[in-house]
Amino acid sequence: MRTSDIRLPASDIYLRYLVIMELLDLFFQKADLYLLFWGRVTGLFLTAIPFNSRNIPVQIKVWLAAFVAFFLFMSYWQEPITVAPGLVGYLFQFLSELLIGAAIGFLTQIAFAIFQVAGQFIDMQTGFGIVNVIDPQSGLQFPVIGTFKYIIAVIFFLSINGHHYLLAALNQSYHYLPLGEKAQISEPLIRWILNLGGGMFSTAFKIALPILGALFIADLALGVIARTVPQMNVFLVGMPFKIGLGLALVLIMMPLLVWAFGRVFAGLFEDLTTIMILLGR
Repeated sequence: MRTSDIRLPASDIYLRYLVIMELLDLFFQKADLYLLFWGRVTGLFLTAIPFNSRNIPVQIKVWLAAFVAFFLFMSYWQEPITVAPGLVGYLFQFLSELLIGAAIGFLTQIAFAIFQVAGQFIDMQTGFGIVNVIDPQSGLQFPVIGTFKYIIAVIFFLSINGHHYLLAALNQSYHYLPLGEKAQISEPLIRWILNLGGGMFSTAFKIALPILGALFIADLALGVIARTVPQMNVFLVGMPFKIGLGLALVLIMMPLLVWAFGRVFAGLFEDLTTIMILLGR
């Protein structure tokens, strides 16, 4: 028997029709509530890596955000949610939800910037600081090794299902900061963000430190050669030597880089919970 020959009973078709109509009726009655869910999801998609990639068409981002918001809406629409009265109040409430989602997604920018900054430190020492390439994710120009580490970090993040953790954190945000409540910009939140920014540079320096140390020793060796063998053009010899040494060290240090990926992203997942707690105070 072919699948096309199977016919559902008329009663089952009618029941499914009623279920679909009830869902559509609920959706249109709570459209203002749904838009608030969509606002927080859209804020996350605007800032979170990899959802904000320029390689993803805008139409797909909009429909994906609407799809995720629909599931969140179906999960939380029965919760006691206060919708601001009036158009102006509702717009401010929508913008608040948009900023909450953007704040959650912005933490991924800080985590991935660690590897870009670490790569820039190495680029400056190897001589790649004057060579920039276009980053396909953000469309900005970054040095070669910085872009290489960024792309490897994105691949590693997707391989550990980091995008799933982001969606789970978005769902968890409604427990710490329910829909309709205003985010609190407190002094502990500002101090925590400043410490997070400072920690980004220190972590990037620690990741790049082994290679920077080796390149510093190479500079000392070239300096000694320049003093002992003055007829040798150290500049012509030193530049390709440092580039080759830097690339070789980057490949040798890949296991350490993978370990750094795990530590940074583990800290990112903890920071997602921390920022939700601080915003909800």
